[in-house]
Amino acid sequence: MSTISPLATPYEFESFVNPGEERWDSREGAEITTVVVHHMAKTEFDEVPEVWREREASAHYGIGPSGEIRVYVGEEHRAWHARAANAYSIGIECCNVTEAPDWEVSEKTIDSLVLLIQDINARYDRKMRIVGHQCAEGNSAETTQCPGPSLIPRLAEIVRRVNEYDEKIIKG
Repeated sequence: MSTISPLATPYEFESFVNPGEERWDSREGAEITTVVVHHMAKTEFDEVPEVWREREASAHYGIGPSGEIRVYVGEEHRAWHARAANAYSIGIECCNVTEAPDWEVSEKTIDSLVLLIQDINARYDRKMRIVGHQCAEGNSAETTQCPGPSLIPRLAEIVRRVNEYDEKIIKG
């Protein structure tokens, strides 16, 4: 059974992977507790899966500059996006609207990221820990600059917005 957000459009990621290569595998019973936020280091939303042909990597979701959410790997699988955190996390890639050095993302991307994490929290009936890639287990600012200089300072705002929604739901 595939577990994906109803906010997301299925994307035929499998067609981008060479036969015999894997970019996801079993969670082996690990409970999902964390959302890892990434930036794509790309300004063309459609190019992201193509990168994964050359790199052994993947993510559960991608969000484009217009706010479109695509699912690449079902949540029931461990995507290859954050080293030691893969087993218990959901990876979300945010497309950039500018290139280096700023790697900015659009406000529509941020809004959709908040909505997607709110949906994940609701479906799993818990508040997920939200971290940037460099703060996920097995990573650091020395190993990756992801989620980039535009998203890193906004992570606290993203967490606050997600949690405000969750509080409204709890209080009714």
